[in-house]
Amino acid sequence: MPQPPPYPYGSAAAYWEYHQAGKIDNTKTGLLLLIIGLALSWIPLIGILGGLVALIGALLVILGREAFGREHARNAIVALIVFFVGIGVTIVGSVFLFFLAFSFRAGPSNTVQPFAWFGVVSIVGGAVTGISEVLLTYALQLSTGRVLLWTAYAASIAISIVNLVFILPIFNGTGGFLFPAIFVTAFLGIIPAMLYAVAYYLARQRIVHREIPSQIPPPFTTPSFGIPPTTG
Repeated sequence: MPQPPPYPYGSAAAYWEYHQAGKIDNTKTGLLLLIIGLALSWIPLIGILGGLVALIGALLVILGREAFGREHARNAIVALIVFFVGIGVTIVGSVFLFFLAFSFRAGPSNTVQPFAWFGVVSIVGGAVTGISEVLLTYALQLSTGRVLLWTAYAASIAISIVNLVFILPIFNGTGGFLFPAIFVTAFLGIIPAMLYAVAYYLARQRIVHREIPSQIPPPFTTPSFGIPPTTG
């Protein structure tokens, strides 16, 4: 009978530990990219690059989710789903309002209403998407980190509402200047960005200091990598 190939890492346990280490490294790298991306995200124009870096970091955290237990693995998948739901809400709402805007006559007094509704849709979509930023590392956090996550989430919603109230008079023709408004709204974005960044840093430090993940026994009874367990 043909014999199965030898384990490339010496044993099933070594093979499992190798893959666990890879997932842990993915998570550490992902959290670092998230921190960098968030630090850049509030800066006008450069924020687009920061958002891309943060997105890559989030994907790496999701790829490494299985090394940190079932709760974190579940939260990471739910965060991914909620993120796309939030994006979908924003896109669908924006498209609807785009066509709805044609029913309004031109003029400042008639422009403010569709813009106001667009702002509301953006706030709702951002609130849904923000849940994913909380869930992504929630199971990796201690109480301080969890408080920071929820504080950042609440701050992002509050700032979105303030931004809408601040910019709305410009489109209504009742006062205000566009460029100072854009500067102020961009500057306010640093508050939730830094809160999220600090929370992600705390989660990463727990991994660096080996507080997490806890030692999970390798699945020898039902191997997850398709390799039979060693015997004898």
